[in-house]
Amino acid sequence: MSVVTKLDLKELEEGRKYLMSGSVGHALPLLLVNGKGAVVKDISGKEYIDCTSQAWTYNVGFSHPKVIKAAIEQIKQLSHCRTSFETIPKLRLLKKLGELAPGRLKKISFCLHGSVANEGALKLAMINKPDAQKFLTLYDNYSGRTLATIAATWPYHPISRRFSPFMHNFIRVPNAYCYRCPFKVEYPGCDLLCAEFIKTTLEKGAEPVAALIMEPFQASGGMIEFPEGYLKRVREICDECGILLIYDEIQTAFGRLGEMFAAELYDVLPDILTFGKAIAGGFPLAGVMLREDLKPYDPAVHSFTFSHFPVSLAAACATLDVLKEENLLECARKTGDYIIKRLLEMKEKYELIGDVRGRGLMIGIELVRNKKTKEPAYEEVLRFEKEALKRGVIFGVSKFLGMGNVVKIKPPLVINEEEVERVLQVFEDLAKSLTPR
Repeated sequence: MSVVTKLDLKELEEGRKYLMSGSVGHALPLLLVNGKGAVVKDISGKEYIDCTSQAWTYNVGFSHPKVIKAAIEQIKQLSHCRTSFETIPKLRLLKKLGELAPGRLKKISFCLHGSVANEGALKLAMINKPDAQKFLTLYDNYSGRTLATIAATWPYHPISRRFSPFMHNFIRVPNAYCYRCPFKVEYPGCDLLCAEFIKTTLEKGAEPVAALIMEPFQASGGMIEFPEGYLKRVREICDECGILLIYDEIQTAFGRLGEMFAAELYDVLPDILTFGKAIAGGFPLAGVMLREDLKPYDPAVHSFTFSHFPVSLAAACATLDVLKEENLLECARKTGDYIIKRLLEMKEKYELIGDVRGRGLMIGIELVRNKKTKEPAYEEVLRFEKEALKRGVIFGVSKFLGMGNVVKIKPPLVINEEEVERVLQVFEDLAKSLTPR
């Protein structure tokens, strides 16, 4: 037993039976007790290199001392404050984010969850396009699990369809998914048909659309980086058709792709941008950035009791300082390039590895049973995840409940060389053992 030797395990077991739901998808058999850097430890003392950063939140690593210190100091002063009032960490963070925000995205609001931030973005679109009630989104988009956002999150799954009465305001268009092109054409000879289909949908649609909401790098839906020129053409189409463009950067912002924002990496700016997850070094915080010439919320339209949680705001200030001081964006670029290079070498050796894609430390490996037919290796992905746990590595898996066939490598940006080599060794061992013979 580790640091928790005094815990009553029977008490913990008693508590477990009252839990309504254990996880987003399927529960993993780990009771975690602490973490540092890129490593987390379970109740038995076993260590794991975490390639999920605990839902992609620990970009600066577990328990970064500067983040923890900032949170503790704030707790001593003020742990809660209504959104009506100003606090020092709120104003400090607004200044930092305002100076970092891409382009004219200079109006900022806070909340505690990415789903709520995306709801806020939808509200802003409707405020600025009062005659439009519909939204566009992509196949396999992920925007959250509130009643407003689950409609933009894999609605074809039975779990989502249970909430169909709330799912009538989204129109879906095909992904720019070159590995499995829905139009059965090849880039670049396709002339970005997937983008042009968005324009056709807008021109032929019967109801006015307020905005297109999308991830600039599609994360939970398959770790899909869009082809060059796609985002630029989408921006042009939104302008031509008079609708707003919303970027969901809940997963991509704050260094994950090797830049502070995907909007900067791809040099295409949205009208509204949502952020969250990694902003506060493990503390709950999310928010919305709005183009400064657009109309913001009226009072009370998007306000929640704990939205401006001072502890999270203070932790976020420290997190942004750490990203800069430790040059973690450059670390993400260099480490990510190395991992992708090694994975591409493995792809040539193992039939199981169908595609390798990503930027920075946002890497997806699509597993297939046959490279020619591209039959998805659903069962193999779940076995991959479970076997990796036994070897001390936590990999992510795309989608949920066995729907995905993509392994995700998205560790904290502070992961060191020795840990990277261990992750790659475990990955190759499993790729070799699970490759069909």
